[in-house]
Amino acid sequence: MPALLLIGLCLPLLLLAAVPCSLFGAPSVSSPDIQEMTAHAEELTAAWKRQRTLEQQAVDLFVSLLPEDLGFIRIEKRLGNTNDYWMIAITSVHSEQDVMTIDEAKIVRTMQAKLQYDLEAEYDAEGDFIGYVLVISDKTPTELMDELGMDGQQRMWAEVIYNTICDAEYSAPGGSVDNTADMDFSDVVFTGRGNSRDVVYFSQYDPRWGGLMYGQTNTIAGAGCGPTSLAICVSTLTDTTVTPPEVCDWSVKTGHRCEGSGSYHSLIPDGAAHYNVPCRGIGRSGTELVKALQEGKLVIAIMSAGHFTRGGHFIVLRGVTDSGKILVADCASYERSQKEWDLGVFLAECNKGAAAGGPFWVLG
Repeated sequence: MPALLLIGLCLPLLLLAAVPCSLFGAPSVSSPDIQEMTAHAEELTAAWKRQRTLEQQAVDLFVSLLPEDLGFIRIEKRLGNTNDYWMIAITSVHSEQDVMTIDEAKIVRTMQAKLQYDLEAEYDAEGDFIGYVLVISDKTPTELMDELGMDGQQRMWAEVIYNTICDAEYSAPGGSVDNTADMDFSDVVFTGRGNSRDVVYFSQYDPRWGGLMYGQTNTIAGAGCGPTSLAICVSTLTDTTVTPPEVCDWSVKTGHRCEGSGSYHSLIPDGAAHYNVPCRGIGRSGTELVKALQEGKLVIAIMSAGHFTRGGHFIVLRGVTDSGKILVADCASYERSQKEWDLGVFLAECNKGAAAGGPFWVLG
């Protein structure tokens, strides 16, 4: 992720040099200027890597500016709609693609602009009203660009930058289809070992639905790893078959589809709640991950570049062997689903900037 973040910061400079400088009314850029701005971009890389900390600063600033008479008893954050790459792209374009004007204060202000709130009543076990919870959520990228007053041309460039940064995000790595395009996946169930349970398997490449559209810009085969992984878990844990197309339809209708990429990370906890499956994010806790698998639960992981993907990919962790190896149900690779994996692979290659409680979510 750090390399992509640096690309995300330097890319606006390259675009600025490649397109007419009058596009955003910015001055021309010379080679020394580019060197200086690239050095500044490297400094900002560290800031973007601290997005979760900066996001908390934005939340604190947001709360401090709310009316004093709201009377809430606690704050609950439900963030994850506008991911890191969108924040880089929108902040860059909103700053007229001039990286020299971007600092931590501007990043925090942009993050503050994406926040919104609601008050939800909370009751005790007896049904008596306790008070209001201040729920802070974030806008979608489109809503954030609306808030910032970005015009059509700026939105276009933000999308170009976003798509370039996350090129191959949520797509499977080369060879992941494993020449199984003609395989019948309709009755595939992985037999449990040790504490693990039998797990229903779905492939996002399944000819029954792989070619169906997931949203407007890609198919289930190309971008549906999130809904397919969730379908595996729901079908396994509820004994009711819920197919990838069904989850994809729900994801699109409820705004969890991230066009040009894949699915927002919030798809996992929100989708689990929709299908009445207990779900909790455990961050990057390897201890909690192993404990959950030993208890017969499933874990959905969002992975970054490595053994499972070039960019980003949701997979299901389905069990742990007596020797401590992790078993998976990878909807992009039946072959990888047959292997046993070291826990360290997941801890090293998980998406460390995941939102919505990730990169690991326990289901069941």
